[in-house]
Amino acid sequence: MENNVIDSVDAIVIGAGTIGCATAWHLAKRSVNKVLLIDRNTIGSGNTSKAASLMTLVRTKEELIPLIQETYKNIDEIEQETGEKTGKNKVGTLHIASSEESVVNLKKIVAIANKHHIKNKEIGIEEVKKKVTWLDTSSIKKVSFMEDDSFLDAYLLANAFAKAAKLKGATVMQNTEVIELLSENNQITGVKTTKGIIKSSIVIDSAGAWSNLLSLQLNIPIPMAPVRSIYWITEKNDKLFPHDHPMIVMPDAMAYSRPENGALLFGLREENSPHFHPNKLNPKPNSDFLGPKDDEWDILENYGKDFINYFPEFEEIGMKNCITGISTYTPDGYYTVGPFPNFKGFYAATGCAGAGVAGSGGIGRLIAEMILKIPLFTSAEKFRIDRFSDFDPLSENFRQKCADARSKKKDGG
Repeated sequence: MENNVIDSVDAIVIGAGTIGCATAWHLAKRSVNKVLLIDRNTIGSGNTSKAASLMTLVRTKEELIPLIQETYKNIDEIEQETGEKTGKNKVGTLHIASSEESVVNLKKIVAIANKHHIKNKEIGIEEVKKKVTWLDTSSIKKVSFMEDDSFLDAYLLANAFAKAAKLKGATVMQNTEVIELLSENNQITGVKTTKGIIKSSIVIDSAGAWSNLLSLQLNIPIPMAPVRSIYWITEKNDKLFPHDHPMIVMPDAMAYSRPENGALLFGLREENSPHFHPNKLNPKPNSDFLGPKDDEWDILENYGKDFINYFPEFEEIGMKNCITGISTYTPDGYYTVGPFPNFKGFYAATGCAGAGVAGSGGIGRLIAEMILKIPLFTSAEKFRIDRFSDFDPLSENFRQKCADARSKKKDGG
């Protein structure tokens, strides 16, 4: 490892997932001259590549909505700028209510959608049957269709953001690990990497599940923890799962689904999602199953019954794959975005709470506006990294609180 200074830049973004790449683009497009995006592997190769990537616009935590809407705008812009596609598929989302409680909650969701000008309409059972032929509608009491919702390929999105950032003058350094944050008198001064030292007065920690391993070098705890996400993909069946098949949010089954190249991708909420110490995670992209391998089928058996009730043909459809990834959850389910008040030049852009891909563009814009000290396009108060006190983000107790936030989440994605 070299200790020589190899460069000096205006801003360093650590982590080339969707959030890091979006942040680099937003900085570069706002004329931050020398932006460096750095990753120990390659663009979008980490947990970004395993994301289910439901871009559901309406959220019960309304503060997330402007950030997701910003991402939609960004996608149109970067696809036009770069000629790259993000795999965006506008199929809409069916929000299904099968209990009185869910009917009440769905009415609240529709009210939120209307408040934020998100297109939606209530549809009848016959139309639902036409849109989703496999769905058992016998228990359904109310359905709302969010027309503009899309899903995409998070790996392609990260690469499109990175390419757009490069077109604006940013530099991307791949296969380079940041091993130390450098500082002096509570001011960030740069980073030490496996290739040498890079100086900068601005550093953005967008390292996802490993963010705290960097920030704690400065005695700055970020309120988030790595929590397992899990979803399944069925065998291909173009008749049951056409490409224009809508996404579905089923709160009574604690489940969601979307089409996946002629198959069905679906996820279930566990009662106790596994959480991990970041030191225990493989830093290299891999397809290893996180947690006990038996979970692949035990979760379906223990938590999938309500979902299977919606899907009478489930047992006849083979399972092609079960994929586990890491989401960085916070105890309150909000992002973790912004500066640490008592440390100059250091920013966090992490704690995605299961909506990192959807909110990536908005997070990137917020960080850029904070750094440039210009008015924020939306409130970031809920995302402050100092909103919790007296916690150890690596402790079993705190990680369990973050896991609980995922287990109790009912809105899609």
